[in-house]
Amino acid sequence: MPVQNSLPTVCIVGRTNVGKSTLFNALAGRRKAVVKDQPGVTRDRYYELVTRFDFPFTLIDTGALVGEEDLVLHEAVKQQTELAMRQSDLIIVVFDGLHGLHPLDSEVVDLVRQVEKPTIYVANKCEKPSSAMTATELYGLGLEEIIPLSAAHRRGIRELLAKMEELVGSSELKAELADGEDAAYQVNEDEEGDEGVVHFDEGDIPENADEETAPEVEHDPNKAINIAIIGKPNVGKSTFVNRLLGEDRLITSPIAGTTRDSIKCEFIRNGQKFEIVDTAGLRKKAGVKDDSVERFSNIRTLRSLAQSDVAVFLLDASEGIPTEQDAKIVGLAHEKGKSLVIVVNKWDLIEKDPRIAEEYRHAIRVTFKFAPYAPVIFVSALTGLRCLSVFDEVNTVYTAARVRLSTGQVNKLFTDAFNSKPPPVYRGVPIKLLYATQVAANPPTFAVFVNHPERLRFNYERYLKNTVRRLYPFPGSDVRILFRRRSRITNQRRRVA
Repeated sequence: MPVQNSLPTVCIVGRTNVGKSTLFNALAGRRKAVVKDQPGVTRDRYYELVTRFDFPFTLIDTGALVGEEDLVLHEAVKQQTELAMRQSDLIIVVFDGLHGLHPLDSEVVDLVRQVEKPTIYVANKCEKPSSAMTATELYGLGLEEIIPLSAAHRRGIRELLAKMEELVGSSELKAELADGEDAAYQVNEDEEGDEGVVHFDEGDIPENADEETAPEVEHDPNKAINIAIIGKPNVGKSTFVNRLLGEDRLITSPIAGTTRDSIKCEFIRNGQKFEIVDTAGLRKKAGVKDDSVERFSNIRTLRSLAQSDVAVFLLDASEGIPTEQDAKIVGLAHEKGKSLVIVVNKWDLIEKDPRIAEEYRHAIRVTFKFAPYAPVIFVSALTGLRCLSVFDEVNTVYTAARVRLSTGQVNKLFTDAFNSKPPPVYRGVPIKLLYATQVAANPPTFAVFVNHPERLRFNYERYLKNTVRRLYPFPGSDVRILFRRRSRITNQRRRVA
């Protein structure tokens, strides 16, 4: 079921192109929503927890209530916005103060009044005194108070916050957040994690190098698993996420590029928290203009991938075998060391024959030969076929990526591998294994210290990777091996000792 939030929810609405997403970013404190001076950029609901002020709240950015009747998907965008208003404790209605009263503003006010929720009316784009004067025309809508502000220049935000705190802020909610009851929502996406970064002294052999202990799993059960749903446009990512959530949370359509921003949805299954991020589809770079909305969407997709714990790559079975663009997208997850699950969608459209599934699986292995570790699941987001099993696979690969072996286990593993198949002799001198240790998890990374690391080729590295996987499969994760030479300082230290 979706994660429940006890904090007040604030929804930003208005007609098209009045600066709703700019205000959303100003309150969130960083550029979370895609902003561009053209109508119809925002489509789905975008949620963000805001804790930077005296009172915490959940903020929702929405598409236009009115003003997009000539655009495809207008009705779906409007439904999502109306649903967001019904879920909210407070509604902020944004007008364009620069151009004054617009014929569609009255329609916005009528729709908001039908919801019967506490409401704040703001006139945006009031950078100059003349704009504030023009905004007074909006009182003709029968409004008691309008707050002039400039979201782009962060002017008037303090007055808006004071009004918001008056309507929904409370000391009880502040104390609740301070006690950590809403810790599941406290995710700072601007902080860069250090997973995958290797920190070690190449020359220091651990004291427990010969001790074999059970593998440990670096996993906090209270931490939500962040899942990035990635793939080309129009492969069914939003439909797939809606099926996982059990509700029509995201706008779906057969039109490529429907999703324009990375939308995060929170979910709990069998006690495990998940953060599912639906991303915009990635096309070939040559087909994307530098200053287009799609360009900004791609940047958000890449950032969501970088911040994820597990990447779920979606394929469209009806399009045939995977393409070169599919391989490039999977390659991005592979290069970033992300745990990976490959999901083949729209399998209900394929003839029911076990041989076809095996042939398709083989085609996946050939196209993604650099990621043979990734499990493959055949689903149908439309019918729900095997969709929920993806959660189980995500749990498996997430846990496997965080397994850390003892140095004793690693030393024995690589010693047996070197003894079973020694590397080629270098200038008459055999390449000797000094010791090995696991230096990082997620992905599992091993440092192997030898006397001549520069002479070990890719084929021997592949042999060692396969040897590791025979005992410790690490499903869904790449196995990385770093060949290192023992430092001179440590050699001198050992001679003195």
